[in-house]
Amino acid sequence: MKPQTWLTIAGVMISSFISNVPRSHAQMISESSLPAIASQSQLYAYNFDRGLLEELSKYEQNIDCEASNLSNSTHYQTLINWGIALQNHQRYQESLSCFEQALAINSDVEQAWYRQGISFSHLRQYQQAALSYQQAIRLNPNEHTAWYNQGNAYKHLGQYEQAIASFHKAVELEPDFHVAYYQLGKVLSRMGQMEAAIAAYQEVTAINPEYYRAWYNMGSLLNRLERYSEAIAVYQETLKFQPSQHQAWYNLGNIHLKLKNYSEAIAAYETAIQLKPDYSLAWNNHGVALEALHQNQQALQSYGKAIQLDPSYEKALNNHHRLLLLESGSNPILSNVIEAE
Repeated sequence: MKPQTWLTIAGVMISSFISNVPRSHAQMISESSLPAIASQSQLYAYNFDRGLLEELSKYEQNIDCEASNLSNSTHYQTLINWGIALQNHQRYQESLSCFEQALAINSDVEQAWYRQGISFSHLRQYQQAALSYQQAIRLNPNEHTAWYNQGNAYKHLGQYEQAIASFHKAVELEPDFHVAYYQLGKVLSRMGQMEAAIAAYQEVTAINPEYYRAWYNMGSLLNRLERYSEAIAVYQETLKFQPSQHQAWYNLGNIHLKLKNYSEAIAAYETAIQLKPDYSLAWNNHGVALEALHQNQQALQSYGKAIQLDPSYEKALNNHHRLLLLESGSNPILSNVIEAE
């Protein structure tokens, strides 16, 4: 496997596909963005031929690929390079004109189809992206990143069987392609195939042990399967590589709460709260754990903090009201309510 040099493009909200120029051209391979735990936003990382990129950037502002403005002698590779320059400046809609014009000149250029798919993916036009990747794969079926990007387009379209087949092909061609295993795990999880998803995430961590998002997702699945001791160990791996991941601390606290390890639960919730002070769910469950240890006044404070952060938070409201009645000598009907993962 070729060594790759990553160039992070700061401030770009991403999708989960790869940007690559086929090996017969200037190399511009990129890794998939790393999906955030609680959102779809990610950061692109590109492996650019920096010399080519700097050369293209010199005239990026003046690029115009409209057919009426092109010379009859314009070479298709020039149009592709212009499109790549526009992509680098997130001008994806404009880049499509360059790739379309290149393909009008020569429809058998893998790079043009591939880059067209990239622009469609960024524009969230996933059906068109999938069709572009299909053409790129027709011309070069051995390009693993094309299969990977096609899999992501199918994933966004909800065509999960096709996505799984594409990701499998990507890792068949590039066995160390851990991000393909990661996306495979996400699709399998969506289909309810949790054991298969766990196996995919295990492949990720075997290839790249520091890929904490795979550890986190694996822990969540083990938690759902009530394999709590395994989930605890996996969340601890998550936190070894990303100790500031507040949701992992929160989920770890929830497992300890289910197992009645109340002191451990309190410690985990307190770390989550330290990392995210406005985490109302953690404040509520912190109160539940404190109440289980008969530390009722501290529990009331935690419920109160959850309510302060979210005045409509019904579970915290119920817990606070019930505990107040209990402290006043009444016999409340409601039992304490935790917030699950």
